[in-house]
Amino acid sequence: MIVQDPIQVIVWDCLNNYEYDNAIFLAERLHAEVSSEETAFLLGTCYYRAGRVNEAHHLLQSLSLTLPQSRFLLAKCSVEIKSYRQAEIVLGSNLDIIASEFGEQAPYALQLLAKIYNTTERRNKAADAYRKALSLNPFMWKSFSQLCNMGEKVDPHQVFNNNNSDFSFGVSTLVNLVSNSENISFVNSNIPINTSLNTNVTPNNITSKTPMTMSTSITPETQAPVKRMHSVFGGMTPIPFSPSFGMLPMDESPVLYTPTLTDANEQKAIPKIVNSLRAQMGQLKDAVFSPAPRCTLGPAPRRSSRLFSNNNSSYSVKENNKSPSRKFVAPKSPSRKNKQRTAKNIKTNSVETNEKAKSIETVTPTITPKNSTGVALLNLMKELGEAYKALSFLDCKNAIKLFQELPAKQLASPWVQTMIARAHYELAQYEAAAKIFAEIRKQHPNRTEGMDIYSTCLWHLQREAQLSALAQELVELDRNDSIAWLAAGNCFSLHKERETALKFFKRAVQINSDAAYAHALLGHEYAVAEETDKALASFRTAVSIDPRNYVAWFGIATVYARQERWKASEVHIRRALAIHPHSGVLRCQLGLAQAALGKMDRALATLERAVALDTENPLCRFHRASVLLRAGRPQDALEDLHHLKDIAPRESLVYYLLGKVYNKLGNSHLALMHFSWATDLDPKGTGGHIKEGFDPSKQEDPPERAT
Repeated sequence: MIVQDPIQVIVWDCLNNYEYDNAIFLAERLHAEVSSEETAFLLGTCYYRAGRVNEAHHLLQSLSLTLPQSRFLLAKCSVEIKSYRQAEIVLGSNLDIIASEFGEQAPYALQLLAKIYNTTERRNKAADAYRKALSLNPFMWKSFSQLCNMGEKVDPHQVFNNNNSDFSFGVSTLVNLVSNSENISFVNSNIPINTSLNTNVTPNNITSKTPMTMSTSITPETQAPVKRMHSVFGGMTPIPFSPSFGMLPMDESPVLYTPTLTDANEQKAIPKIVNSLRAQMGQLKDAVFSPAPRCTLGPAPRRSSRLFSNNNSSYSVKENNKSPSRKFVAPKSPSRKNKQRTAKNIKTNSVETNEKAKSIETVTPTITPKNSTGVALLNLMKELGEAYKALSFLDCKNAIKLFQELPAKQLASPWVQTMIARAHYELAQYEAAAKIFAEIRKQHPNRTEGMDIYSTCLWHLQREAQLSALAQELVELDRNDSIAWLAAGNCFSLHKERETALKFFKRAVQINSDAAYAHALLGHEYAVAEETDKALASFRTAVSIDPRNYVAWFGIATVYARQERWKASEVHIRRALAIHPHSGVLRCQLGLAQAALGKMDRALATLERAVALDTENPLCRFHRASVLLRAGRPQDALEDLHHLKDIAPRESLVYYLLGKVYNKLGNSHLALMHFSWATDLDPKGTGGHIKEGFDPSKQEDPPERAT
């Protein structure tokens, strides 16, 4: 027969050291011997961490689960295999019940439920679940970012407020440990003297009553405090702190020391240590996570240190049924003959007690007072939240300003730099964005976050060599990353190899079907290839995944413009503008739709606003000049075209439009000269960087690529 507790410790030790194959082997042995929900959870955890999600799902779904940890793991597996209905049933739908049933795991369970709601297009419920998760744990940054991405107006100062929560998560385990004196105990005097730190784990000492020990590499200096007791706070303990084992004393689990003759005297100091720790519990209840938090999956582990040792557990340990009096027996009063010796022992014990208290204080780095690390982290999250919220609502100039006001170390981090580069991209400042992305790529060559945006910036800048190198590096880095194939698709799109570009965009969508940006780029390439039905299907898929993907709404509008369905085009471009009101390119497309519908005054007003929003974008001025010409105001169009001639001297369409303007003004000589220059610059008539002419329905490339 296998003793359950030691095997669980060994399995968690393997998991904490990323030895998943060994953990699976041992967990399978344990589950075969003791088939229960807690051993199934342990085995399922091993499967899940090793990437064998289907096996974990099959194992857990065959059981009648009662423990919250098991239910949460089953829900995680169900979401990953896209069985959303089952995951929702496992978690439940009442947010308050979830918060009470899952304990410290409740914020994560609510965040998972919100993901299910969002995927199944129940976004109001998703927002409620995200807000509930944040109310339970203000450090849930993902919940905050998802709310911002959904367009929900969230106040970072209210969310990341250190006064609206008692921050008991992650600390209740420690509080429960010290609040119950039986949770801190020293080794039983019945342990054989020959038990050593280097004893090997064998089937004999697993099945016997003799406590098993584990070999460690503890130095003599660090061995002393471990010698006396299991570490409640971590720090010097040789066994890694696992999600289920808080380094508690275990009568039938690994013993980390050899008993000495002073153990009996140390028993006398236990009540003083416990009382000293209890006096600090009021401060611990207001504590928050340190940068390296140590928390358990569920209710606080008890002295038996079983995987799930709570009121609902069907397992019990004999040691738990012993009364504390058996552990803490008051010493008999000494005889007169031994009074002098006892006085000396008392003085020695008091010194050891003080040393013990100091050693306990030195191994508590993971609990920080509420007014230090936790508040500092919350204040930082407020600043990051303000900046990220501004970026999510595409207030990009303000977002850049807020990100640049962060502390120097945070500002230099790759995530913050990626957000700044993304803000420049949304402002159509592709040169600035590409420069930041190139620096990120130089310092963090294995980082792929934001590289899809980087590849699009290089597409706009027509930098074929850099885009080709980026695509090749990303594909070599990870062929299973959709971002790598998006970069490759952009590379071949720039080279006008449409079929190859479509193949790579399809590959990106196949790898990550939930990537709205991948679907938008695929639809964009379909539109260039004049496969309008497939383009519309891809754009609509992107919108269903992310209703705030303005590029997809813009793509639908341009497809309708090609089909001369101007009313539908105007409706969809307004949807895009509602998301990104600061985009000059979007307003250009709206102005073109209004001009096609005969609303010349409104079209010109829209284009004036577009030029004001983006004075450096030649596309806005070009569209305004074309509409002015169509409105019978060629002299006004001439000013914009001369400005374009200065900033884009090799654009054939600028010279072509200038020829049209001069012809309208009756200056045939200048008109023929500009037509000749346009032909010299583009003898095949394919156009340059500005692809649009007078009639947007004859565009070769859709203008959403300029967004």
